[in-house]
Amino acid sequence: MDPLTWLSLGLQLAALCSIVGALLLYLLRKVRVAEVLPVDSAKTVLVTSVDSALGLQIATYLSGKGWRVIAGCRQGGLGARLAESWLQAHVASTPEDQPPPRLVTLELDVAREDLLEEAARATAQHLPAGEHGVWAVINTAGSSGRGGAACWESALRSNVLGALRVARTFSPMLAAAASDHPYAGRLFYIGLTSDTACDSLSRLENETSEGNAGAAAVRWGTWGAARALRASLRARGLHVVLLHAPDLSAAEIYAPPVQLTLPSQPSSRPETPSSDVSSSTATCAVTMPGEAAEYSAKVLPTSALKVLEEALISPSPRDSYYLKIKQDSWFTRMPSLRVAH
Repeated sequence: MDPLTWLSLGLQLAALCSIVGALLLYLLRKVRVAEVLPVDSAKTVLVTSVDSALGLQIATYLSGKGWRVIAGCRQGGLGARLAESWLQAHVASTPEDQPPPRLVTLELDVAREDLLEEAARATAQHLPAGEHGVWAVINTAGSSGRGGAACWESALRSNVLGALRVARTFSPMLAAAASDHPYAGRLFYIGLTSDTACDSLSRLENETSEGNAGAAAVRWGTWGAARALRASLRARGLHVVLLHAPDLSAAEIYAPPVQLTLPSQPSSRPETPSSDVSSSTATCAVTMPGEAAEYSAKVLPTSALKVLEEALISPSPRDSYYLKIKQDSWFTRMPSLRVAH
């Protein structure tokens, strides 16, 4: 055969080998993920607050994916009622041959030592027989820190000191789970946001608003606390992970669920609570005085929730993950939290 024919055959053989190699890598990844997924008795995740839309969305998403979720909330608050409404709707619609979602709520306030200790005891009581700890704790409690000096103390107490209290209270349960499974024992914190990212610092220096300074102090304080905890808890086999939100402000991170339909609009009132987990939206209907109101807890797209799930099951989790709403193109992707406006 002439050299051109040999070259053509060689290129075809190289292409075939590339396809086979890519298929093998895909299969190996699927097998690895299947091996990493926690066993049924070790799939408990604690979300410290579902009073925010983000916390409610994370809790309902993970519950819909098969995790056993324990959700902290204010007693009798909107978050608790929405979580219970979501659970009732999904249990009723789950086929008999499939396990129903598992989600329980308990009173939890990261700013109060007594409620944290009670929540730890209640969490232990909710664990199934033979399970000694929780796979992960996702701390979604806190506030934006905006509103002037009057809000600073409360924000620092709930965000920074709360982060330390959460680690001290639940690290024994995380360590117990890590002793049973090598990939358990993960503590997640909300990291930097769009208004406290790298490119925001120059703007903050030129602004006189006390609220901006308070918000920046809260977010960077939480970032520093998480880094310090990472160093101290690593010896116990625990992973401290920061979840950065480069496309969301702190106010959006800690905002409550949004009301979609007003109680005075019976024509649009749903007959039963509804939620669409596949679209990553926690949309629940709860009975309000006299009427039913529908709320939305959609903060993150499905792609960002999948990033969180990857951080939960990865054999070697990174120190930081980015929960992005905007997909960066190849020429705008930056290693920092820079947000283009």
